[in-house]
Amino acid sequence: MKFPKNRSNDYSREALKSRIEHLSEQSGHSLDYLGNSAIDPNLTKGNIESIIGFSQVPVGIVGPLKINGEHAKGDFLVPLSTTEGALVASYNRGARAISLSGGANVIITKDQIQRAPYFVLENVFKAKAFADWFSQNFKTLKEVAESTTSHGKLESYRAFIQGKIVYIRLDYSTGDAMGMNMITKATHAMCRYIKDQFPIEKYAIESNMAVDKKPSAINTILGRGKSVTVEALFKERVISRFLRTTAKEIDLAYKRQVTGSQLGGVMGSNGHVANGVAAIFLACGQDMANLSESCVGYVYTEAVENDLYVSVNLPSLIVGTIGGGVSLPTQRECLNIIGCHGKGKAKKFAEIVAATVLAGEISLAASIVAGDFVTAHEKFGRNRPKTKK
Repeated sequence: MKFPKNRSNDYSREALKSRIEHLSEQSGHSLDYLGNSAIDPNLTKGNIESIIGFSQVPVGIVGPLKINGEHAKGDFLVPLSTTEGALVASYNRGARAISLSGGANVIITKDQIQRAPYFVLENVFKAKAFADWFSQNFKTLKEVAESTTSHGKLESYRAFIQGKIVYIRLDYSTGDAMGMNMITKATHAMCRYIKDQFPIEKYAIESNMAVDKKPSAINTILGRGKSVTVEALFKERVISRFLRTTAKEIDLAYKRQVTGSQLGGVMGSNGHVANGVAAIFLACGQDMANLSESCVGYVYTEAVENDLYVSVNLPSLIVGTIGGGVSLPTQRECLNIIGCHGKGKAKKFAEIVAATVLAGEISLAASIVAGDFVTAHEKFGRNRPKTKK
């Protein structure tokens, strides 16, 4: 079965149409919606291959959400893309609770992205000698890596020796880009330089120790991408009126759920960080596979008399506001809603993501404690499409 290709322009509407017709014939089903989009498929060059159309996922809005960040300051209306009923309503309630309690305070504690090549030496003695040589020549290696990019900077590294193999975990800053392609090119240049300068037997540009697109302990401890922490102090009147419970009940429920997480062997401790991160990633053109590490989150609660202090730590949030899919039409528009498209906006975007996650956490916790978790999903979360007669 030959799949239609257009050698002159495989991203034209004509090329897309021919593939849709081919798939419709092969599957025996009409495909009326996939290829029916206002977006010019030519805009997707560099984002996808063999394009057949656009998956049009609903986008809702949450807010206003008051954020007191170092980069995100003010009230924000946050776009969330999802097919899960009740999600936007729940996050909206959490956003209201945050705003009425004075807003979410947010800081970024680290901003680095990693590549981790490995190098094979003759034996452990040569491995140690190589690790020492790497340290002594780091300034030169940094210059080699940075010669490939005007935005990426090699800031630091950690070496791990396993017998005759040396793993080097490189820490880069990449400005407002997520930056993996950028640092891959930089690391490749550095590895080739090393091979010419030191008698290594073999190397690979990635050892899996950067732990890209996977949850891991090392990224939780050392951080990857943006490490962000957010807090809010929910006032008693807000908890009582809008969350319909008490600070003590939410605090106890979270502490009990931490034990449940430990018993289940969960990486992180949270209610549903993945929901908020996935929804904002999808709306705003982020790499969805980075959800796996970005959704690792740790929630802390503390009843302060009748108020409730809540903080969320996201140690490995991978976001960008330039490059990748952020400049596709609907993704760019969603980023523009929160003022986060383009240069100088990545840290602001990370703070908005963290504050949105906090909104989801407090709303879910209150819903479970107050006993309206099921009724909320019954009200908002059931798709009852009208059947065609």
